[in-house]
Amino acid sequence: MLILAMGLAAALAGDVLVPGQPQLDRPTLTALGVKLPVSGDDNCNAAVSVRYRPAGTEEWRPALPLHRVRPEVVRGWNVEPQLSGSIFDLRPATTYEIELRAADPDGPVEETFTLTAKTRGVPGDPAEPSEKPVASAAELTAALARARPGDVILLADGVYSGPFSMRAAGTAENPIVIRGASQEGAILDGNGCASCNVLEVYGAGFVHLERFTLRNANRGIRFQTAGAEANVVRRVRILDVRLGIGSQNDQKDFYIADNVVEGRLRWPAIYTDDNGARSNDDGIRVQGNGHVIAHNRISGFGDAMKVQQNGSRAVDFYGNEVLASYDNGVELDGSEANARCLRNRFTNNYATLSVQPVYGGPAYLIRNVVVNTVHEQMKFHALGGTPPQEPSGIFAWHNTFVSPSLALNLETSDPSHHFVIANNLFIGPAQTAAGRTVNWTGPIDDGVFDYNGYYPDGVFALRLPLEQGGYSRFANFAALQKGGIEAHGLLLAPPFFAGGLTAPAGYRTELDPPDAVLHAQSSAIDRGLRLPNVNDEFTGAAPDLGALELGCPAPFYGPRPEGVDESAPAPVCSPTRENP
Repeated sequence: MLILAMGLAAALAGDVLVPGQPQLDRPTLTALGVKLPVSGDDNCNAAVSVRYRPAGTEEWRPALPLHRVRPEVVRGWNVEPQLSGSIFDLRPATTYEIELRAADPDGPVEETFTLTAKTRGVPGDPAEPSEKPVASAAELTAALARARPGDVILLADGVYSGPFSMRAAGTAENPIVIRGASQEGAILDGNGCASCNVLEVYGAGFVHLERFTLRNANRGIRFQTAGAEANVVRRVRILDVRLGIGSQNDQKDFYIADNVVEGRLRWPAIYTDDNGARSNDDGIRVQGNGHVIAHNRISGFGDAMKVQQNGSRAVDFYGNEVLASYDNGVELDGSEANARCLRNRFTNNYATLSVQPVYGGPAYLIRNVVVNTVHEQMKFHALGGTPPQEPSGIFAWHNTFVSPSLALNLETSDPSHHFVIANNLFIGPAQTAAGRTVNWTGPIDDGVFDYNGYYPDGVFALRLPLEQGGYSRFANFAALQKGGIEAHGLLLAPPFFAGGLTAPAGYRTELDPPDAVLHAQSSAIDRGLRLPNVNDEFTGAAPDLGALELGCPAPFYGPRPEGVDESAPAPVCSPTRENP
């Protein structure tokens, strides 16, 4: 680091960035997270740019700059001064070089760090498998009791009367696998037990549960050992339970993918019907760091997916199909940094994307399709207490929201800090509630709204920083822009989507998963802000607003076909419109 003499006064005043040694979060299959501890930079004008490349290649690719975490606004959790961020859409089991370049004009400071990191591979079979066929509940119980690393317990089709428990652990090279002959035919039945789990897994981890059904109990699966590592639930069906998949503290690197998880709640049951009595009926709950929750189909729970441990880092939710949730579609609540919610589709939810709170961030909400939200599309709420724990460091980019009441609604008295909401679509009905298009009552501390598209025109009510007027009601979108907000945003006009998707007349009708591909004449085309490593592939003069770029393959939501996983190369855009 170079601090010239001319910068000495600034350094003594604490304005000069003093970087520590960069650290890597736990890698996931398709993302890497970086943390750079720092001191100084009291005026927060330093920046850390990021670029990356597969090891052994020549071309560097830009990624998002690191986010400056502000510990002074984080309550209820200790966060050290740092800059943190993620690199997305990487290949599994691949080594990458990462370059961080820190710069601060107060020094001046110029320092470069190079790191090497490897993404996790898709979990595979034991290196030395030992097959253990079973065909009855007694044989399964015995096999679980005797299980050793490398065992592949093969369930013949049939009904196995449970519940069941296993205390053994596998190893990284030789996990223990429990695999059904078929997902529909091999059935573990909890016999209606009101407080049990159909299958409990103890031990240090490396247990794979694959291709069978669990049903008829309080919970389907629970991993009962704190700190367990690398457990897998893949192509499992969980039916008729109050809770789906549960966890314990400090677990890491779980892979929960391509499952069907169905609870007992039925739409239009929502949180306000009984004051949230079922809000903790969780579909998939993880605790700890490095987890991947991908391509599951979930319905019938209070919260479909959630992080349940404060301070969690590097947890990915992507490709999931959430069909109905009494409360939240996903909770990143309590995450510290690099919580990633990407390319999911949420239909029929009370309050869909929850960040109550995020402890400094960054937390990413990117390219999600959210349709038929009853209350709040994004739940930027604080956690109660004295003082309240308020969200900070959220980035909401390229989401599509189609709602039956307000295009964007947030009802809270607590502030949110240091966030960006850009490149999204917010679409309500032609006649919104009380004539409002946007109702954002939470105080805004360093929050940016720009490059978003809205429909219809109406009142835009936001609680701005006091120096900008406090709670403000702008009569229409033109007045909002005149007030200095959404300088690059736009007011949308039909048509919106190629398939005719519009806001439902009311939330109570359960909608099928929607087609949110833009109409070829949509005014949202080519209106977005370029974001490195987020929208590099676009097909026109600029990225489109919303979750789906016209001309790019639509994401696959929910369980993928047998044999398809992250190992398959991601589809790329086809140039249906001329690139500049």
